[in-house]
Amino acid sequence: MATLIVTLSRLNARRHATAPVAQGSQCRTETIPMPASGDLVANGEEIVELLADADCWVAIGADPDSSLATDGTGTARKLKADVPYTFGIQDGEKVAVEAA
Repeated sequence: MATLIVTLSRLNARRHATAPVAQGSQCRTETIPMPASGDLVANGEEIVELLADADCWVAIGADPDSSLATDGTGTARKLKADVPYTFGIQDGEKVAVEAA
């Protein structure tokens, strides 16, 4: 069964680095079997890292829909397997996924 690993993290924007760095000590992680919506809801986290073991469609939002809308209204994006992707996330948002 194909899965998506979702890791929520906060930013350490106080560092004097070129870019903010996600804080590993305060992260939360879940594994979502495809197709499904995750149970983790962002609560203070600003970063979500996604790592899928199969090509998939992913949506992030308060009520995410990972299905591909052919009329151009869909919010899903395609991820390639075994490539970590990092996106911004806001309080109340979660992740939905389905295999490509």
